[in-house]
Amino acid sequence: MRLNVVQQFLPSGLRLVGLVIVLVTGSHLALAQNGAIRGTVFYQASADAKPEPRPGVEILILRQDIKGRLTTKTDKKGGYFYTVQAFGTYVVVAHGPGLRYQVKPPVRITSTEPVVLDITVTPGDGTLPPDAQLLEEAKVGGTPTAPPTPAAPPEPTPEEKEAAAKLKAERERIEKENERARNINEQLRALMESGNAAFNRKDFAAAAEDYRKALALDDNQPGFWGNLASAMLEIAVRHYNAKQRDEARKAFQESGDAALRAVAVNDAQPADKRDPGYRSKAAEAYRFLAELYADVEAGEKAGRLYTELADIQTDSKKRQEMKVRAGDSYRFAGKFKQADELYRAVLQEDSNNIPAMNGLALSLLSSDPELLDPNKAGEAIALFEMVAAKTTDPNLKQSAQTNAEYIRTTAKEIVRPKPGRKRN
Repeated sequence: MRLNVVQQFLPSGLRLVGLVIVLVTGSHLALAQNGAIRGTVFYQASADAKPEPRPGVEILILRQDIKGRLTTKTDKKGGYFYTVQAFGTYVVVAHGPGLRYQVKPPVRITSTEPVVLDITVTPGDGTLPPDAQLLEEAKVGGTPTAPPTPAAPPEPTPEEKEAAAKLKAERERIEKENERARNINEQLRALMESGNAAFNRKDFAAAAEDYRKALALDDNQPGFWGNLASAMLEIAVRHYNAKQRDEARKAFQESGDAALRAVAVNDAQPADKRDPGYRSKAAEAYRFLAELYADVEAGEKAGRLYTELADIQTDSKKRQEMKVRAGDSYRFAGKFKQADELYRAVLQEDSNNIPAMNGLALSLLSSDPELLDPNKAGEAIALFEMVAAKTTDPNLKQSAQTNAEYIRTTAKEIVRPKPGRKRN
């Protein structure tokens, strides 16, 4: 109604001007839709560096829904603020010399409240793709964040270089040793299989040769030493039975020495992993040397080994057996005092132990071959008589009777032990 009144009192030209003014004013009020984008740009020089605000970074703001391109820069604190003249969808890009450009995903501005977009840039070549490519990257989530270029490591000192060279050389040495060990293990496995196969078909010479080859590769193998000892013992017995006494003695010696090496290597292992069988093999070979060749050193070794075996036995019968064998070994070596002590220790545990009786009687006889000591002669006769009365072995019975008769007819004087008398 008011417009009509104005039209009535003003000339027609003035009415037109007044109408235009009203329309322009109304259009201005309709476009007043300002928004803003603000944030901070950080620069991260390397993966382990702390991001710091970066001044002077170029900020490119692109309108996504219509064409539009706005630019600004970050201030000395790395911040930026830009007022946009219309609501809409915008894409923000940070770039600059020496930087890798960073595109943020699109943001929708629908109010006068500023949208906050912080950006982290990293070192790069400073290139910036065309706007169309930037808008496409924004659609798929923005520029993928690439890890910052790591900071160059400091130049190592001469000492560090020397230490690194030594470490490299040590690693190479260890790798070579490991490769050598792998090759050796394969060869050892093959030699063990071939050696055992030869042993089982009684080709003891071939078996011994394979075991020696294995020990040339690795002499820290108690199993190969023990197997060599077994093979050489079989060879020694064959030679001896064939009356090849010198060859037999060498084979007995090699058997005992190989078994003793097995004992030494085996004893270096934890107690629960030690095998007493190696001591038995060594003791047996050395006992043969002492008995068949009167080898004093071998007899003493056998005596010590059998004594050690006796000490670890939990079964009394087995313990007594090992002590008797130790006594026999010392007797063969001419060590009659040690032999007598072992036999008497067994007889104190079991007065009916026939091997101990016979061994003690032989030791007394051997220690006084001319039968000059009437006490020894008397005790030896008594022991031989008990052996002959108790044994079920006809050969041992005959031997004991013969020895007793020899003492009776040879000794000038015989003093028989009184009942219950103990000899120390």
